[in-house]
Amino acid sequence: MKYCLIISDLSYLEPINESESTVVQGGSNVYADTFATTTAEPGYAIAVAGGLAIGNETYTNAVTNTTVKDLGSLEYSRANSTARAYARTGNQSASSTIRSTSISFFGR
Repeated sequence: MKYCLIISDLSYLEPINESESTVVQGGSNVYADTFATTTAEPGYAIAVAGGLAIGNETYTNAVTNTTVKDLGSLEYSRANSTARAYARTGNQSASSTIRSTSISFFGR
């Protein structure tokens, strides 16, 4: 019996049978996916990014950056997000990259 984290129930671990497991553990399966979203409006900016990689060798990286400036007669907001994911098992590989940028200028 293995203990796995059930994503919908993050507060505890629950015993499950191997046949019930949906987690890919190596083998010939590879998968990579990324997401990124940004929003910029007067006075605030939001940046979100993430990646998922499944395989024997995996790499994920997510970078976010927000800037909000009040320049007197002008408000400036900017949000950037980038995510990368890579997975490899044997001679199979998968990769994904995504970027998002939002910019807002608001004159008073």
